[in-house]
Amino acid sequence: NSGLKAIAVVGVGAVLPQAPNAAAFWKNIKEGRYSITDVQKDRWDPALYYDPDPKVPDKSYTKIGGWVREWEWDPLKWRLPIPPRVSEVMDLTQIWAVVTAREVLNDYGFPDKPLNGERTAVILGNAMGGDTHLYTASRILFPEFEKDITSASSFKELSPELQKTILKEFRDRVNKRYPQITEDTMPGELSNIVSGRIAALYNFRGPNYVTDAACASAMAAINSAIHGLEENDFDAVITGGIDANMSASTYVKFCKIGALSATGTRPYADGADGFVMGEGAALFLLKRLEDAEKDGDKIYAVFRGIGGSSDGKGKGITAPNPIGQRLAVQRGWDNAGLSPETATMIEGHGTSTKVGDAAELESLLEVFSKYNLPNKSIALGSVKSNIGHLKGAAGAAGILKTVLSLHEKVIPPSLNFNKPNPGIDFDKSPFYVNTKLKPWEETRDGIRRAGVSAFGFGGTNFHAVLEEYIPGRNMEEKKALFAGEDIGQPSMSKVSAKAPLQGALVIGAQSESDLIEKLNVISNKLQNNDVPKISPPLQEDLQSKIRLAIDYVDSDELTEKIDKTIKAIQNDKPAAWRALRAKGVFLGRRETPKLAFLYTGQGSQYANMLKHLKEKEKIVSDTFAEADEIMKPLIGKPLTDLIFVDGNDKDAVAKAEENLKQTAITQPAVLTIDVALTRLFAAYGITPDMVMGHSLGEYGALVAAGSLSLPEALKAVSARGSEMTKVSVKDNGLMAAAFGPIEEIEKIISKIDGYVVIANINSYKQVVIGGETKAVEKAVAKIRD
Repeated sequence: NSGLKAIAVVGVGAVLPQAPNAAAFWKNIKEGRYSITDVQKDRWDPALYYDPDPKVPDKSYTKIGGWVREWEWDPLKWRLPIPPRVSEVMDLTQIWAVVTAREVLNDYGFPDKPLNGERTAVILGNAMGGDTHLYTASRILFPEFEKDITSASSFKELSPELQKTILKEFRDRVNKRYPQITEDTMPGELSNIVSGRIAALYNFRGPNYVTDAACASAMAAINSAIHGLEENDFDAVITGGIDANMSASTYVKFCKIGALSATGTRPYADGADGFVMGEGAALFLLKRLEDAEKDGDKIYAVFRGIGGSSDGKGKGITAPNPIGQRLAVQRGWDNAGLSPETATMIEGHGTSTKVGDAAELESLLEVFSKYNLPNKSIALGSVKSNIGHLKGAAGAAGILKTVLSLHEKVIPPSLNFNKPNPGIDFDKSPFYVNTKLKPWEETRDGIRRAGVSAFGFGGTNFHAVLEEYIPGRNMEEKKALFAGEDIGQPSMSKVSAKAPLQGALVIGAQSESDLIEKLNVISNKLQNNDVPKISPPLQEDLQSKIRLAIDYVDSDELTEKIDKTIKAIQNDKPAAWRALRAKGVFLGRRETPKLAFLYTGQGSQYANMLKHLKEKEKIVSDTFAEADEIMKPLIGKPLTDLIFVDGNDKDAVAKAEENLKQTAITQPAVLTIDVALTRLFAAYGITPDMVMGHSLGEYGALVAAGSLSLPEALKAVSARGSEMTKVSVKDNGLMAAAFGPIEEIEKIISKIDGYVVIANINSYKQVVIGGETKAVEKAVAKIRD
C-alpha cells in the first residue's frame, strides 16, 4: 500500500449555527460556545408540532437544534447572475452552498489567483435535499386534502355558500403558506443543483455532483474529491457538505425512533440521551499538495488518507456496528500509509447517544489498543457538542474544526463533558475528552496528526487522516515508494529511518559558540569512554540554523576530528574546512538547500558493484532479489549471477566485467543499482527534491520520480538493451570517455583519419567520443599520449 498522495486544503468557508463564516465558527469553537437554541416559528411552529410526551403521534418531543439564523446573501452586489425571482425559490442548501463557495474562493484568492475552470470540480455531500421540496409537494397535494374535506359528511351539511367560502379561504392560506410552482421551482430544490449552482456560477467544467451517504455524506464527497485529484481527473475541487433538513417532519420522524435529545448534546458523556439536530455548510478547496506548494498557496492542513466501509449484516439497518466503524478507521490509516499510533487528536462522530458513543469507542480501541499507547494521550472530541449533528454535513463540520486546529496548532474543547459515558472506560484508554482550549504540543513523531470520523445512518462509515502542513514534507510519497516503509514511522520526523552503518555525529546549533559547547561536552564524555550511540540524527538537529556532521569509525578518530573542528570554527578559515570536508567533516550554516539526484548512464558499471551493501543491507538485497525475479525470464538467469562473483578469482571477475559491457546486461544492472541506492538513501531519510538522468540514468530518475515502477523500468531497459544488441552493421563503432580540456580533445580528434566526434559533453574536463572503431582507437591512443 503506497498511501494516498498528499492533498492540501487551500481554502475554507462555512455557514453554521451562530457563525455566518468560517472565522466566526472557529472563534466560537475556541471559546467553547454552545450554539443550541429553541426553534423559531419561521422554521416551524412548536405550538403545532411539539409535545414533550414521546408517545403522542405526529409530534416532536424536542424543539432544540443548531439553527443557522445569520448569513450574508447579496448575489447582485457580488455580481453573481442570480435574479431575485430565482433566489426566492432556491432552497437553503443551494443558498448556503453559494455563500460558502464564495467564501472558499475568496479565501483562496480567486479570481486574482486564478483556477483553471476546465480542471475544477465541485463535489458536495447532501442527504435528503432540503426542506423546500416538502412545502412545494404539500402545495401540489392540496387536492387530496380538499377531496377529504368536501367528502366529509359534516362538511356536506354546510350550505353551498359556506362550503365555497371555507374552500376559498383554505386555498388562499395554502397559497400564502406554500411557494408557487414556477419554472424555477424544481431547479431550486433538487439536491444535485446544490453543486450545479456553484459550477454554473463560476464556469467550472470539471465534474459536479452530490453524494448521499446519510450522516457521512460530506465525507463521501471528500473521499470522491481526494480520489479524483489522485487520479488527475481534475486539479482543484470544491468539496464538503451542506444540510438544511430541519423541518417538523424530520424532527417527528427522528423522534419516533427515539434518536433525538430534548435536553442537549453531550458526546461521550454521562446523560447522553440522543443527538441534537443541526444545519449548515462547510466547504473546502482542495488541490494536490505539490501543486499547492508550486503555486504558493496558503495551506491550512493536509489530507493524508481516507477510508470507507459498510457495516454489513448487523442488528438492524439503523444500529451502529463497531465492526464496520473499525474497518473504516483502519482503512483510513492504511490508505494514508501511516500508523494510527501517530495520532494525538481524534475528531469523533460523537453523536451523543449512549449506545452509539460507546460503540464508536469500541471500534477506536480495536484499532489503537494494539500500540500500547499511554493512557489519556489522544484528545477526543466532537463538534456536535457545539453545534449539534449536521446530518449530511456532519463530517464537513468535523473536518473544518480539525483543519483549523492543525493550522493554529491548538486542541479546542469539547463541551458538556462532566462525567464520562458509563459504557466507556476512559481510565484504561489512550483517549480522553479534552474540555479546555490548549496548545497542541504532544506528537508521537514530531507531526501533529488527527483522524476524523463520520458514520452514516444505514451503516456507511468514513474516516479521514489529516496532518499539519510542514513545508518540504511532500517527498514522503517517494520515501514510501523506495523504502517500502510506512510513511508515518518516527523516522520521518524526530529521526531518520535507519541508524548509520558506522559512526555519524550530527549536531544542530543556533550559533558557533553553542556548537563548540556541545562538541566540548561530547569530547569530555569520550575521555571517559562514553562513545555516542550509533543512531539516526534528530530532525531538530537536521533543521537547525547551524549543522555539523562528522563521519568516524571509532572514539579516537572522533576525538581527533572534534578537536580539529573546534579549531576550524574558532579560526574560520576556508582552507581548514576544505581539508576537513575531505576527511568527512561537514558544516552547514545556511538554510538546507534543495537536493538533486543525478543518475549515471552506461559505462559506470563494474563487477561486484554494491556487493558489500547487498550483504549488509536488506533494502539493497531485496532490490536485487526483485530484479532477479523480473530479469530471469528475460535473460535466462538471475541478474545477480552476472554482477557478483568471487573477487579473488581474476578470471571470474574478468568474465563479469565482459558480461557487464553487453548492453542487454548493463542496462538492467545499472538501473537496479540506481534504485537500490535510492531506496537505501530514502531509508536514511534522504530523498531528492528533483531528479535527473544521464542517458540510461533517465530510467532511474523516472523510477525515483514515481513515474515508473522498478518492474516496468527493468522490462523497458531490457527491451532497449536487447534491441540495441541486435543492431549489426559492418562496424558497430566504439565509444570512449576522455578526460581533459574539451578544446585539447577537439584538436586531437580533428587530426584523426576516419570518423570520430565528441558525442557527449559531460563536463568542462570530460567528454565521450564516438565513431568508427579504428578512428576512436587512434584518438584514444593520441589522448593518452
